[in-house]
Amino acid sequence: TGKEDDGLWKLWHGDTHLIADDHIDWKDSCPTFNMVVEKIKKYFKMSATATRFNWYRDSSEWKPYHHDAAAVKPHIAKIQNLTIGVSFGAERDASFQHAKNRAVVNVPLPNGTTYGFMNQVNVDWRHGIPQLPPEQQNDKGRISIIVRRWKSTRLNSSHTVISYAVFCLKKKTKKKQTTTKKKHKNKYK
Repeated sequence: TGKEDDGLWKLWHGDTHLIADDHIDWKDSCPTFNMVVEKIKKYFKMSATATRFNWYRDSSEWKPYHHDAAAVKPHIAKIQNLTIGVSFGAERDASFQHAKNRAVVNVPLPNGTTYGFMNQVNVDWRHGIPQLPPEQQNDKGRISIIVRRWKSTRLNSSHTVISYAVFCLKKKTKKKQTTTKKKHKNKYK
C-alpha cells in the first residue's frame, strides 16, 4: 500500500494481533482488499458501513472474546446488524462464547471460508479467535477481512442459537463443532 511507514499496522485487542488502521487512508492503495470487499457486497447484496483488515502474523496470535461495537453502542447498532468475514491463510477456529452461560461453539475456518452472523448473535455471544497451545503453534499466518452493514431480516430476534446465523459457504470440514460449558481462559500467555 505504501503506507507501512506511516503506521498502517497497529496492535489490537491487548496486542494479540494487528489491524490496518482505518484512520490512515490506505484502502485506495489496496486493490485486493477492495476486490474481496466488493465480492462480499455483491454476493450478500449489501453495502458496507464498516470494514476491518485483521492480520495474524503466525499462529501464536489470536483475538480474545469480544462483542462488536453494535452490541454495546446504540448508535452503531442502528447502522450495523450483520457481520460477514472471510478468512485467508492458516485454518483457525472462530469461537463463540455465550455471554451468560459461557457455552462455547467453535467453527473451523479453512482458507477461503466465508462466515457471518446477525446482531442478536453479537449481543448474546462474544466471539474471537482462540489462542493455540504452544505445541500447536507454527509460523503460518492468517488474514481476515470483515464487512459490516445494516440488513433487513425476518429472523426472530429472540433466536440466540448460533446455528441459525453462523454459516460457512466455501468448505465443510470433517472437524465437528464443539460445545462446552468451560470458561475460556487465556492460559498460554
